[in-house]
Amino acid sequence: MAFVAPVMRDDAWLARAVDRYHELCADERLAGPDVVAAFVKGQLDAGLTFGGVVQCRSLRPAFITRERVDTLRNAVSSLWRAFKTLEERALRDESLAVEIGLSADERALAAIDPGYDDATIVSRLDTYFRDAPRVLEYNADSPAGMSYQAGQAALMQRLPVMTRFRSEFRLQDLRADIALRETLLGVWREFASRKGIRTSTPVIAIVDLAGAASGAEFQLVARDLESHGIPALIATSEDLTYRAGKLQARGRDIDLVYKRLLVADFLAHYDLHHPLVEAYAAGAVCVASSFRCTIAHKKKALSALLDPRHSAWFAAEERRTIGALVARTFSLASVNRQALEADRQSWGLKPNDAHGGEGVTLGWESDAAQWRASLDAARNGDYVVQERVEPTFGSYPVFDALRPGDGASLRTLIEDCNAYVFRGSLGGILTRLSDAAVVNVSQGGQAIPTLIIEPL
Repeated sequence: MAFVAPVMRDDAWLARAVDRYHELCADERLAGPDVVAAFVKGQLDAGLTFGGVVQCRSLRPAFITRERVDTLRNAVSSLWRAFKTLEERALRDESLAVEIGLSADERALAAIDPGYDDATIVSRLDTYFRDAPRVLEYNADSPAGMSYQAGQAALMQRLPVMTRFRSEFRLQDLRADIALRETLLGVWREFASRKGIRTSTPVIAIVDLAGAASGAEFQLVARDLESHGIPALIATSEDLTYRAGKLQARGRDIDLVYKRLLVADFLAHYDLHHPLVEAYAAGAVCVASSFRCTIAHKKKALSALLDPRHSAWFAAEERRTIGALVARTFSLASVNRQALEADRQSWGLKPNDAHGGEGVTLGWESDAAQWRASLDAARNGDYVVQERVEPTFGSYPVFDALRPGDGASLRTLIEDCNAYVFRGSLGGILTRLSDAAVVNVSQGGQAIPTLIIEPL
């Protein structure tokens, strides 16, 4: 029995609600240049920027019905279990780890027991959502944006147009920032229990490379933790030392590292003798997500899920979900080169482990010579090819954050729908908008809040 997406009975109603919102935006008192300018200033004052650029450049959030949320929640739950099975098997079977693309150092890090269950604590499932979500990527290693979403939603719900709109519709925010905090504390309690540690409230270090583009979000996370009585600091990997059985950052003992530093980026700069690894291997610090998250983060994890040789690993429901929702993805080395050249309109080329849209070539946006050159360049690297999935589109009142006086105007943009996953549960949704086929904030796209909408 194949996975069958439920009929979305609320789609027509949702379209009418969006039209109503845009109708209200035509009133300059509700959504004119002064409103845009105040919204931009509010984001700048709140630190809602990525690389110094205002994240949300739309006066409308993404709206999603509860029915669609339930569909996404069910997909997340089933796929989480499948990825968990894959992670567990890769830990026992080195040949599978190699097949997925883990290096020797990544396998060595994955072999270290993190001191709690689950390889991946915080992740994000990236999809285009038409009748059902079609999965393009699984960002299992330190996804960004959760605290941005909360801040954007709070500001947007104070817009005059939103205040007017809420008199006609019921809206609910999905608080991924709360899910993050609660998940980190849950991981700490599990770790502390196993280690016999009585400290109920950990000192948390948010760790990434110096100059990370998402550094503004670290401030938001730290403020949220501190406001709930949880000591927190922001540190770079260079700040960390390991002495006398304690990991420290700038003289403070660290109990839990919220690892925003991607495993691939860590290994590009450091070796296995780094203080973070030494403390982690000794069980002296809790690291979330663990270094094991790189297993599911690899693009080849998607091809492993889809591989018929592995189908017996998964429960029937998981097999149906994988077959129906995951875009066909293959190791480049396993696909006939002539077939790829002959049908470039159907395929995209992606590095096995990259982020921010780096290194992606879309066959349908390339001429024959460009596509051949990209395949040649990838031949000796670690790449996958993925089937073309038709994007979804939405109309939004967007503006130029550098020219707020120009006001907002309706534009049709590509929109994706990305589920934040906290140990197998849906904890929030990231919607991104772009006029480019590679939908990513690093590539000039924007991120906007997502709200559940219902009739009053």
